Amino acid sequence: MRSFNSGPAGTLMMLIGVLLAASSTWTAIFRARWPEALPSILIGLSLTAVGYSLFARSRRTRADPPEGES
Repeated sequence: MRSFNSGPAGTLMMLIGVLLAASSTWTAIFRARWPEALPSILIGLSLTAVGYSLFARSRRTRADPPEGES
């Protein structure tokens, strides 16, 4: 299986997710109705969760190298 560094990818996904959720919440509060903005908020929160998962996985992988590697 090919491995890749998921730390930067996770960080980027978290950043995009937080920005999307925050901007959608701002829009829902001041300019639109909640039912219209709710899907974007949920997508942003989902991106944040997936990004955090990738970021945490890369930290665990870096902390515990596989046997045979130093």
